[in-house]
Amino acid sequence: MVTRREFLGGLVSAPLLAVSAGAAYSRLIEPYFYWISETDVFIRDLPERFEGFRITQLTDIHHSRILGIDEVRRVVALAQQTKPDMFVLTGDYSTEYRRYIEPCAEALSTLTAPDGVWAVLGNHDHYTDPELTTRALQRNRISVMNNAHTTLQRGPDSIQLSGVDDWTWNAVDWTRAFAGLNPNAPTILLSHQPIVLDLPQTRDVSLILSGHTHGGQLTFPILGAPARFATKDLKHARGLFRRGDTQLYVSTGTGVIGLPVRFGVRPEIAVLRLRRT
Repeated sequence: MVTRREFLGGLVSAPLLAVSAGAAYSRLIEPYFYWISETDVFIRDLPERFEGFRITQLTDIHHSRILGIDEVRRVVALAQQTKPDMFVLTGDYSTEYRRYIEPCAEALSTLTAPDGVWAVLGNHDHYTDPELTTRALQRNRISVMNNAHTTLQRGPDSIQLSGVDDWTWNAVDWTRAFAGLNPNAPTILLSHQPIVLDLPQTRDVSLILSGHTHGGQLTFPILGAPARFATKDLKHARGLFRRGDTQLYVSTGTGVIGLPVRFGVRPEIAVLRLRRT
């Protein structure tokens, strides 16, 4: 028979055990519990030969003392297993120290896809060293699109790919990023910051691929993401959004920043499949 003292002791210890279990999960399990998401994105006027075109997005890797190079290699290996037509990398490759830049770029160099590996920089790449990050990626056969664009061709059909540098560092040059693009052809834009969806410059873009938010990194039942009380960046926290004919996909990324934890927001390797409307 349970005594009154034992019963009350159980009432006190149960919440403590739950908190301890939650803390252990958020530190030891969820940050490494990668989710390969799959999303169909319907694009107006998508050329026939690009029906089913698959893009795998990696973002916010944040290689650092918290997230070591072996874990970066694991993310890359999982991403390569998705076998996309194209890889896109949307910024924040390392955190704080320049010594993490080159190893991360070398790990990313093993990504291969028929239509290439394309990248833009994020705000943490500017905190660390944007020039070194750009050179390291380029040395490892990754095309960096800092305010640049290209055309992807399949026979007579084509789509346009553009990339902008980080918005919060006033590094975006819309003229360079969009100069010469056909406004009537589908355009995919790489931008670390999802805020660009709200800007008039992106009204002719078909799809924006972004990261930055980590999905809030910590999200609790009822309360949601505590970070939303401190920043407006979580207006577009994760998933698919639309403004007119422009769509935005925000990945939760694979790394962490600040606290080495995730809760309610699994790290994501995003696979997007383009579909004709």
